[in-house]
Amino acid sequence: MNLPTSKEKDGVIGIKDFRGDLIREFQSVGFIYHAEVCIWKNPVTAMQRTKALGLLHKQIKKDSCMSRMGIPDYVVIMRKPGTNPEPVTHTNATYPVSHWQEVASPIWEYDHSPVWWDINQSDTLNVRMARDGRDERHICPLQLPVIERLVELYTNKGDVVFTPFMGIGSEVYQSVKMGRRGVGIELKEIYFDCAVKNMEMLEAESNQASIFDFLGGE
Repeated sequence: MNLPTSKEKDGVIGIKDFRGDLIREFQSVGFIYHAEVCIWKNPVTAMQRTKALGLLHKQIKKDSCMSRMGIPDYVVIMRKPGTNPEPVTHTNATYPVSHWQEVASPIWEYDHSPVWWDINQSDTLNVRMARDGRDERHICPLQLPVIERLVELYTNKGDVVFTPFMGIGSEVYQSVKMGRRGVGIELKEIYFDCAVKNMEMLEAESNQASIFDFLGGE
């Protein structure tokens, strides 16, 4: 997501073009800007959580020129130049046209929209794993349906899915659950411990004896 600025930290209230900076950084080392998905987020939920000035109703009454829209999430998809040495193929049976239309846009029949409107913002590991009060909650865990769609679309079973900012292990969790291998890096020890706990829960559910091979554990 693009990042809101504040008067205290940045000297001005606005938005940083983090998404654009990311795209240009990848392009500078040879990657191709291939596609992106805008993920709708409820601005009321964001207002309640952040108390952002531009989202407050009282700002409409005071001076609506300072009001703004909510900030969506983006999936930015980059690819390397050249031919893919390992194509990710599907069949009509495993990936029917109707499913692709749902992934490409939940309202495909009305508009070929590159927006995912149907992502539940609370469908994350923090919620699914029913953490107790002693566990530290991840600030912004990625929604599992987002990971599921991208893993299904862009990887084959058995492929390695790498996440350099693992957090509580959402990408590794969902990738292993879908028959891939997951490799993650996390600097914050408590988040890494949460990721291990989440993988232990998945192991208990699926009885996959080799699950920690994917984490590089013992």
